[in-house]
Amino acid sequence: MAAELLILRLVHILGGIYWVGAGLFSTFYLAPALKASGPAVAGAVMSHMQRRHMFTVMPIVAILTMLSGIRLMMIVSGGDGDWFLHRAGHTYSVAGALAIIAFVLSLVVTRPAMVKAGKLAQSGGDAATIASLQKRASLATMVAVVFLILAAAGMAIARYL
Repeated sequence: MAAELLILRLVHILGGIYWVGAGLFSTFYLAPALKASGPAVAGAVMSHMQRRHMFTVMPIVAILTMLSGIRLMMIVSGGDGDWFLHRAGHTYSVAGALAIIAFVLSLVVTRPAMVKAGKLAQSGGDAATIASLQKRASLATMVAVVFLILAAAGMAIARYL
């Protein structure tokens, strides 16, 4: 069990660092820089990121982070539902729910909007529609990143409550 806990904690913590860090970097640095650089540069950068499999790796890391967190909660709670009523258990579960919501939001809103905007941009689509899709994706990403920050904060302090 000790080896399982160590592996799960490593996957969960390192995955969480990668997930939250990538979200913060993308939201506050990469996206504004791409927007300021214009569509030609943004398209080229996004194409290179796609070739480096970022849009495949990110969801895999997020899923592994969530699954390892769920398994950790199963082990720590010992299958006792009352554990979630205590402050630490409740905080872990709320933080985990926020991370799951962030993941779903990114998968259901952000990704489809960006894919559609990219296809429209490549085919010379309506600029207003592209801007609307980009705005929707940007807002959803911002909300998801806030949820991830809250999730990480909850995970960081839960055991001390």
